[in-house]
Amino acid sequence: MSSRSGIGRSVTELDCNAGYHCGMMIVLRCRWLFLLLLLITVGCGSPAQTVASASVVEALSRGQGDFALATAPQPFVFPRDHGPHPDYRTEWWYYTGNLMDDAGRPYGYQLTFFRNALTAEMPARSSDLATNQFYMAHFALTSQLADRHVSFERFSRGAGGLAGASGEPAFEVWLEDWAVRQTEPGVYLLNARAGEGDDRTALTLTLRETRPVVLHGDAGLSQKGPELGNANYYYSLVGLASNGELTFAGEVIPVTGLSWMDHEYGTSSLSGEIRGWNWFAVQLENGMAFMFGEFHDGLGNPLSVYAGTLVYADGRQATLTDADFEVETLRQWISPVTGLTYPAAWRVHFPQHGIELTIEPIVADQEMDVSFVYYEGATQVSAQVEGETVNGVGYVELTGYSDRTGYQR
Repeated sequence: MSSRSGIGRSVTELDCNAGYHCGMMIVLRCRWLFLLLLLITVGCGSPAQTVASASVVEALSRGQGDFALATAPQPFVFPRDHGPHPDYRTEWWYYTGNLMDDAGRPYGYQLTFFRNALTAEMPARSSDLATNQFYMAHFALTSQLADRHVSFERFSRGAGGLAGASGEPAFEVWLEDWAVRQTEPGVYLLNARAGEGDDRTALTLTLRETRPVVLHGDAGLSQKGPELGNANYYYSLVGLASNGELTFAGEVIPVTGLSWMDHEYGTSSLSGEIRGWNWFAVQLENGMAFMFGEFHDGLGNPLSVYAGTLVYADGRQATLTDADFEVETLRQWISPVTGLTYPAAWRVHFPQHGIELTIEPIVADQEMDVSFVYYEGATQVSAQVEGETVNGVGYVELTGYSDRTGYQR
């Protein structure tokens, strides 16, 4: 039986300076386009606060204001560009991973940090807590043995040391004690914890780069729509060798495995009938890695695919277009909590590359029980590569789903 854990930190813990009205738009990243998950308005001097939802299209159709736009490829310099880019409206650092214990039992994790700028420039303020940058973070663990997925959420302002990111002299991103920090070139320490006693959930991992940075789209410029500037800068660190320990239901478990990090920033939007997307990351034992996805209309009907990336074992990278792959849904899963129907297993054909992937979640229920519902889950993969069977692991993200009556949380 699956179980859930709710929000780890309430938005009521955000406060404001007297006489200073703070507006907060917290944006949840999804690999390609930014899903505005929460619009929070906090009135200072009053405990009242209003929480309002917005659809994907409504959120991403908001004006671009004076924020910087991604209009052309740019050179990346690391670790500087692992850090924040506050001139752009939205940014996220997305860590997911597939882990195993000493007995070979699989686990999955997600630790993600989202930055949203309220204004393109920071107004002059006297308080150390004044900021135009707000952060949200999600933390989740999945155990196949326990058939459980637990998730937690935190919010904070990007000031006073509560939350933030930096790229120089070394990279770090944090929200309170949830953090990823560079300890030496190409090595990072990841930490997150929530709950107490038998409900304690925690993760401590050392991540080591083993492969070159993967630049998506046009040398890292990932177009989101036909308009000039409707794009994000997007790269991934794949094949991150991971070792450490996790705590699940109070039990400490040594683990090893592979992680994947996405970093994306820009000022982009959605349009048309698109209500969500299915995003896939796959890492095979033969060294191949894939990132790809498709848009849908909110009821699971595909509208289009979007360009992805295929990474070969020798490091070569190939851009995937709508002519390169086809996603076939094999079955569905209905959430017992929200009633939403999600695709639950897939076969993906890459005819021009002689590749076929079969992708299945390691646990059926990996729906994120946070402010806005979406699905982020660890997967196991079986591949046919030019007639040979190759196993692998990955992650899937499913957003924007509603039921047949139009329910959408």
